[in-house]
This record gives sequence, C-alpha cells and structure tokens, in this order.
Amino acid sequence: DARVTTSAAASVRLATVEDADAIARVHLASHREAYVATGRIPSEVVEAWTLALRQASQRDHLTRQAAGTPEQTFVAEVGGDVVGFSVAGPSHDDDREGGWELYAIYLLEAQHGTGLGQALLEAALGERAASLWVLAENPRAHAFYTRNGFFADGAEKVDPQWGNVPEVRLVRTAQSE
Repeated sequence: DARVTTSAAASVRLATVEDADAIARVHLASHREAYVATGRIPSEVVEAWTLALRQASQRDHLTRQAAGTPEQTFVAEVGGDVVGFSVAGPSHDDDREGGWELYAIYLLEAQHGTGLGQALLEAALGERAASLWVLAENPRAHAFYTRNGFFADGAEKVDPQWGNVPEVRLVRTAQSE
C-alpha cells in the first residue's frame, strides 16, 4: 500500500498524474513562503517559473513516474487537499553515482510542525543512505535534516536557477546502520 496514515485527517501517499496541478500550486506557494518571504531568493526568480510551467513540469514528471521511472513523488494531504510533496530518486551527482537523492520536499508553512514533513521524508527515502542539496542559508531546513541524520559533506555549488544562491550538499548513511 502506497498510503502512510499520519492521522485521521492527514496522510502521505504516492502521487499520481492527477495530483500534478495541486503539487504545482503547493510548489509555488511554498517557494514564496520559504524563499521570497524570507529574502533568500529574489521574487522575480520564483515568479519566472509560473504556475502553468510548474503544472506542465509536474504532469510530465508524474507521467514518467507512472511509466516506471525510478524517481518517486509523494504527496501529503490534509482533509483531501495536497499540502506538501517530496521527490527522490537516483543521485544526479557524478560522485554519488548509485546513491539516492532527495530532489525536493515542500510543505505549506501552515503545516510546519505537524509531522507531515517527517512523513514525506520517510516516504521518499525510507532508511536509505541519501544526499540532498539545500540553500546554505536555510536554518529551519538544516535543523530538520540534521535531526534525520544528514550532515554537510563539504560539497557546495551556486545554482543559477535560484539566482546564484549558495547551496550545500548534505548526506546521510543508511538509517539501519
């Protein structure tokens, strides 16, 4: 079963193509909350990736997922509404070939502290060893990942997609080790 129940009203499940528009809305809203409102990423960078572009991207990704790509997207729902999502799959980093990577995890700010972020992370990664990239200046995210066994491995990059903000790579060993 692809559903993980976190409470009577909240759950995490494997996303379907039908979730694309809702995921895109959460993606845009959470980017505004986590990055624009905090001054981490310029508004024009976030707004340039419009809702329509995000919807098309999500539909494409979820169609590939339905066809068997190893990448998996999970959604968190509260009362039937999508409030967050996570995406993981094979690492994109040459030096982590064969490893697993958390590509994205976003949760609407109103849901922070509810346990849904934890449930999304666990659905996406299980107990696998994994890596992820996070803004260097994102204390809340760093604290969350540290609680989940991640630590900086020294890799850094500046991502032009995000307005040239610095990112750091975090890694963890398998959680059963």
